[in-house]
Amino acid sequence: MGQFVKRLWVKFRPPGRRIRLNMETHFDQIEVVSILELPYAGAPFPGHDRINHSLGVLETAINQDWNDWRGALQYMKGVYVIHDQATGKAYVGSACGDTGIWARLRQYVEILHGNNAALRELVGQKGPDYARNNLHFALLEFWSMRTADEEVLARENYWKKVLMSRTFGLNRN
Repeated sequence: MGQFVKRLWVKFRPPGRRIRLNMETHFDQIEVVSILELPYAGAPFPGHDRINHSLGVLETAINQDWNDWRGALQYMKGVYVIHDQATGKAYVGSACGDTGIWARLRQYVEILHGNNAALRELVGQKGPDYARNNLHFALLEFWSMRTADEEVLARENYWKKVLMSRTFGLNRN
């Protein structure tokens, strides 16, 4: 099964109350649900309020298009923070408009700085591996897509003040 390790999703209901089963004797009862293009390499979506993952981990989620992550973030607006784990500096940003958090996260994964001046400079100086390992993304607040962009931007500004990310962090606006 080597090529299918961490790629094969099956459906199987064990018969009876046995604890140990011999898989070969139950092949005819195992239904293949899907075969992933790439091996699954992550954990299930932890919840909006429990996201605190490196860009490297999120890169895997985006590239493998983890359905649970995409489904939870695709139609949500929000305010997020990206912390540099080595320096403690924070960048506060928002995902609004009609793109959602998943699309904004995809931008960070693709270019590692989301077109933010200070993050672009940091990634240019330290390199992509530094960004993948040390920049951690977390949601501060999240709302449905019906939330007005003005409200999201006001909350982004609030968090920039609270976390002092303009003075001591990576925000330049």
